[in-house]
Amino acid sequence: MTSPATVVLLVEGDIIARHPLAEYLRECGFTVLEAATGDEAMLALKTPELGIELMLADMTTPGSGFPLRQWIRAEKLAVEVVLAGSIRKTIEGAGKICNEGPGLAKPYDHRLVLDYIRQAMARRDRGKP
Repeated sequence: MTSPATVVLLVEGDIIARHPLAEYLRECGFTVLEAATGDEAMLALKTPELGIELMLADMTTPGSGFPLRQWIRAEKLAVEVVLAGSIRKTIEGAGKICNEGPGLAKPYDHRLVLDYIRQAMARRDRGKP
C-alpha cells in the first residue's frame, strides 16, 4: 500500500507561473491545491479536511508572503512554508525574518522547487514522534 501524497498549497497570482509548476509537482507525486490570492490560500488553510502540509507562496501575490506566513504561525498551523519572489534581496530578507533561510527566486526552477519541498517535508517528518 502506498502512502498518501503530500498536499501542497501553491499560492501564485500569475497563472502562467502557477499552472506549469502545479502540473510538474503533480507529476512528481504531490497533491497540489492552487490559490491565486492570499485570501483563497487562507480559506484553504482554514479547511483541515484538505490536509495541507506545505504552502509555497509567491511574495508578490496579494495577501500572500509575510502576512500569510505570520497568520500561519499565529494560528499554530502545522504547515511548512516556502516563500518565493522575483527579487533575491526580498527573498533573503524573508528568510531572515522567518528564520528559515533564503526562499526561492522566480522564474521558478521546477527541480529546485521540488528539492525545497522535499527538504521541508523531511525536516517536518524528523520532528514527528
